[in-house]
Amino acid sequence: MKKLDFLKIVFLLRKERTQEGLAPIYMVLRLDSRRAYLSTRYGVEPENWDVRNGRFIPNSSKANSMNELLDRMRLDSIKIYNELRSKHDDVTIDELRRKLLGEDAVKPKNLVEVCNLYNSNAEKLINIEFGKITYGRYLHFAKTIGEFIFHKFKMKDIPIGNVKYSFGIEYEFFLKTEKKLHQNTLIKFMQYLNRIMDFAVQYEWIDKNILSNYKCSTIESNKQFLTESELKAIEEKEIDIERLREIRDVFIFCCYTGYAYIDASSLTKDNIVTGINGMKWIYTSRQKTKHTSNVPLLEKALNIIERYESHPECIRKGKLLPIKSNQRTNTYLQELADICGIKKHLTTHIARHTFATTVLLSNGVSMEATSKMLGHSSLKTTQIYGKILETRVGSEMEMLKAKLSAGKKSDQKREAK
Repeated sequence: MKKLDFLKIVFLLRKERTQEGLAPIYMVLRLDSRRAYLSTRYGVEPENWDVRNGRFIPNSSKANSMNELLDRMRLDSIKIYNELRSKHDDVTIDELRRKLLGEDAVKPKNLVEVCNLYNSNAEKLINIEFGKITYGRYLHFAKTIGEFIFHKFKMKDIPIGNVKYSFGIEYEFFLKTEKKLHQNTLIKFMQYLNRIMDFAVQYEWIDKNILSNYKCSTIESNKQFLTESELKAIEEKEIDIERLREIRDVFIFCCYTGYAYIDASSLTKDNIVTGINGMKWIYTSRQKTKHTSNVPLLEKALNIIERYESHPECIRKGKLLPIKSNQRTNTYLQELADICGIKKHLTTHIARHTFATTVLLSNGVSMEATSKMLGHSSLKTTQIYGKILETRVGSEMEMLKAKLSAGKKSDQKREAK
């Protein structure tokens, strides 16, 4: 004899969706370990709802009638479930939900399908909310989810309603073992998946984001930056090759403004304004975060801008600096590092880290002011640079202790003689 007690039905009040004083009532179907939420199309004032028993508080004839309607919905649902069970044993929650909604109900969405819909919307927001690089990452994220689905299920797509918490665990493991991603890069992929699940909830393709509480541990990254002596070595190096000289100047400009490559490459004369103190500033917002990043122009950065005012490429493109492609810039920077005796792997982003640490924080600029100039959305992001400086101060103090200790021993030897 087939067991019919796998299905559990309760009624739930969604207070977070209250409108004009009425909260909607949902019927919650529980089948095995999965749930489905169906709107009853009825609402009630929260104070007239019995949360424990999932019913109207019987304080009026209307409340009694509504409870009878809920009972009828429960019985109808059980009847349809039993009919499905009579045809086959493995009734799924999605199948039951579709049946209760009617044969003409919207076909359930698949996960990669929803990724593509999300990316299609994102494409229309390029240069409005984010840049082409971010959109390119979204396409890559969606492709990787599809690769995982094929790797795991040997299918091109799966219903988004079938995504369980374990999907997140196994996807993270796939990114670590198959894609060999660094932990902090992996987090971006997981954040995208979470964003897709939230997107599906907004369009009511699923009832809740099962991964909303999924957390990935972060690994504190070691941000490379130039010391004062290394920065000075690059600034003062005599360079005869024009392309390397231009790359050096652009790099130094970024070291004294904190601009990332993508932001520096889009700067024009319109971004330069004179502040209330008479000092020239660069007013702009970061392409990555859209947060304001207003930076006062230090003398060395201003001199570089003036040096390229009449440069043919700057005039033709209307830009402040003759900036090459990011790939070519990083290639030339390695040449620059070699001729300047810099052992670190020189990239455009090291200039940004150098601005935060060597130029600002090391010279007493506050964490708050540094955060503003870097265009960070959170002070926590800037505090990473503070930790770098703490490590640097600690190592320098160890050197001082060793030096003082050596001096003390030398004095003791002289006294012994």
